[in-house]
Amino acid sequence: MDKVADYFDDKADGWAEMENSTRSCVQPAVAAMAGVVPGSRVLDVGCGLGVMVPVYQERGATHVLCIDVSEKMIELARERWSSCPEIECQVADVVSLDAPGQFDAVVIYNAYPHIMDREALVSNVYSLLADGGRFVVAHGSGKDEINSHHAAVAAGVSLGLRPAAEEAAAWEGLFVVDAVVDTPLFFAFSGYKRK
Repeated sequence: MDKVADYFDDKADGWAEMENSTRSCVQPAVAAMAGVVPGSRVLDVGCGLGVMVPVYQERGATHVLCIDVSEKMIELARERWSSCPEIECQVADVVSLDAPGQFDAVVIYNAYPHIMDREALVSNVYSLLADGGRFVVAHGSGKDEINSHHAAVAAGVSLGLRPAAEEAAAWEGLFVVDAVVDTPLFFAFSGYKRK
C-alpha cells in the first residue's frame, strides 16, 4: 500500500488539472448505481480530491466520508471541501477501515485498479455497508484504455482489469450484483448487500 500512497502523493499537486481534463459524464450514473439518494451516508473510496462530491451533494447525501491512502490527496481534498460540514476527508485504506454498518453506499470510482487485495476489499465493503446498502465499482473509461494507461504510467501500483462480469463475480458471494457495464467508455458493476 505504501507504494500506492507514495505514487499518488507524487501526483497530488497536478491532480486538479487532470480531474478537470477527464471530468466524465458518467459520474451521475455512478452515484445512481450506488443508490445515492437524499439522506444517504456515502463512503467514497480512493477519493482523490473529491471529484464525486458535487454529484453526492446534488443527490442529497447527508454525510460523505472521502478516504484515500494518499496523505497529500486528503490534505488537498480537505482544503477544497472545508466549507461543507457534510464532507469528511480522511487518510484511510478501505480494506482496514473499521466502521461496521455505517454507510448506505460505497463508491469506488477510478480507484479499483489500485486496490491490491481484492478479497479483503469485498469482505470489508460488506462489513461497512448497512443492511440493504449498495456498492459500485466504476471507471470513467473502458478496461482496455485503463489497462493500457496503467501499464504505461502506473506499473507496480495497479492491477489489470478483467472484463466487468469477471470482476463482478468475485463480489457475488456477499452481494447481489444487479448491473454490469463494460463498454469502451465506461466500466462498472454494482449491487447490494446480501442478508
